[in-house]
Amino acid sequence: MDKKNIRKLLLEQGELLSNKFISDANQKIQSVLMSEIDIKESKNNLLYFPFRKEVALDLITSELKKHANKIYMPCIISKKIMRFNLLKEDSILKKNQFGINEIISQDFIDPFLFDTMFIPFVGVDSNGCRLGYGGGFFDRALSKMNTSKIKPLIIGLGYDFQIVDEEFGEPHDIKYDLVITETNILSYS
Repeated sequence: MDKKNIRKLLLEQGELLSNKFISDANQKIQSVLMSEIDIKESKNNLLYFPFRKEVALDLITSELKKHANKIYMPCIISKKIMRFNLLKEDSILKKNQFGINEIISQDFIDPFLFDTMFIPFVGVDSNGCRLGYGGGFFDRALSKMNTSKIKPLIIGLGYDFQIVDEEFGEPHDIKYDLVITETNILSYS
């Protein structure tokens, strides 16, 4: 099956998840993450504002803030460019063209400075390659990292049904180091 059809199928499956399942799974996934990874040492972190039924990051955000660690969020600058803005207590948010919250700010960070990156996904293949919504924003924003010797820890949080037992990754696709679902911890590094 090609990426377009896999994406369509996974998005349809995601829409069938109940709010109760999502709430329970989100808490479990975040708790497992925090028991497996010491995020308090991670100074510069990329998180995201959940869209559709993506895993929420409220527990992770609270834990990072408790240790005064910096949190950055994706921001779409143009049809092709994504940057990463610093989240502050007084940050002003606006919805972008896709209905996703973004921070109104010019306080960007170079992606090479991240310690940990939490990147949402629609699906993940058997090699840990990310399938997103199809716009290529994360792939373009992080493309230079594929050849870098210094890389942040790239983590995906999602649901079991999003793990696809096929290979669909392409050279430009982001590859996760770790993916955590409601029942699995998958290591790809």
